[in-house]
Amino acid sequence: MIFLDTWFWIFAAVALPGYWLCPSRAKLYWLLAASAVFHWHFAGPAGMAPILVLAVITYAVGIGIATGVRRGAFVAACVTLVGALAFYKYSEFGAGSLAGLLGWLDLRPWAAGLSSWTAPVAPLAISFFTFEFVHYLYEVRVHGRAPIRNPFHFGVFAIFFPSLASGPIKRFNDFVPQLEGLRNPGVDEVLDGARRVIRGLFKKVCIADLLVELIVILEEVPHWTPPVVGSLAVLQGFRIYYDFAGYSDMAIGLARMLGLRIPENFDRPYFSTSLREFWRRWHMSLSTWIRDYVYVPLGGNRTRRGANLLIAMVLCGLWHGAAWNFALWGLWHGLGLALEAGVRRARPAWLEAGGPMRGLRWAVCYGWVSYGWLLFFYPIGTVADMTAACLAWASGG
Repeated sequence: MIFLDTWFWIFAAVALPGYWLCPSRAKLYWLLAASAVFHWHFAGPAGMAPILVLAVITYAVGIGIATGVRRGAFVAACVTLVGALAFYKYSEFGAGSLAGLLGWLDLRPWAAGLSSWTAPVAPLAISFFTFEFVHYLYEVRVHGRAPIRNPFHFGVFAIFFPSLASGPIKRFNDFVPQLEGLRNPGVDEVLDGARRVIRGLFKKVCIADLLVELIVILEEVPHWTPPVVGSLAVLQGFRIYYDFAGYSDMAIGLARMLGLRIPENFDRPYFSTSLREFWRRWHMSLSTWIRDYVYVPLGGNRTRRGANLLIAMVLCGLWHGAAWNFALWGLWHGLGLALEAGVRRARPAWLEAGGPMRGLRWAVCYGWVSYGWLLFFYPIGTVADMTAACLAWASGG
């Protein structure tokens, strides 16, 4: 985790006071320079080159859209952005999967070259900045928002160091206006941000990392049993929550110490009583991005709602990693959301009643989400073994 690196704390000890000491007209340039140093240190020149190229393309096309450039430029830019993400993050996974299929079809000569393909190391945060750039172009082209004309504003939007590595995913129309009049934050803002950073560190170091130790112990148990599998599902769920929410707290806190606001990412998701509510509380900057730029363009609630949910959630799963278990995790949530939508249409009272029904809804939602964490963290074969062991126990076998 980047925020636990000693270099980062030395960097922050210079970057934050330096920003406060800068005159107002220089704060933007200091912020951009600090973010560039941060990115250079953790990504290196090979990691910075792709984001610089894609940022220049996105900036130019955004300006072009506002001056009447043809729709083809917008499509080409989006294809380039998504293509770069696919090449760096998914080409090796795709080649390996295709090689396995060809081998199964007894076409091994064709599979040999694919199985040896190794993709270059993915640039730092390519998933996050790709999603932010696609969002920017979509908003300018489809919703007619004014583009970012100041290249320094666009640069800070692209590589803002608190949110660069792991989000939250920013919306340019919320973030960039804050750069128009940069100022020193008040004492209360700095203290509030510092408390948020400390809280995030506590979540990560004192809870998430401790849970990892417990998980490792349980994973060494020789046989899967319902108590072990259930404990792993619950522990993995809290481990990823405190890990990711801790990082988000630190990013939000650091931004706050600079007088800037970035999106909240978590809102007590395990209190949810439906999957729809869960996804409104879990990784909110990603879930709203998937909703606005995948689910709604596919047709949303208007046509093929179930299929749209499945496609959107499988893509959400693959966004987390290039492996079939992530796709299956997304499919699991898509299936759950589709089933829930059907219940909401047929029996709306079931999802609105209070009392014992509310407790039952919470148990169903939490159980569905928890089983999903097994799919998220373990190979499909391992989850199949876990499930089979639990079913055998339940049937008395």
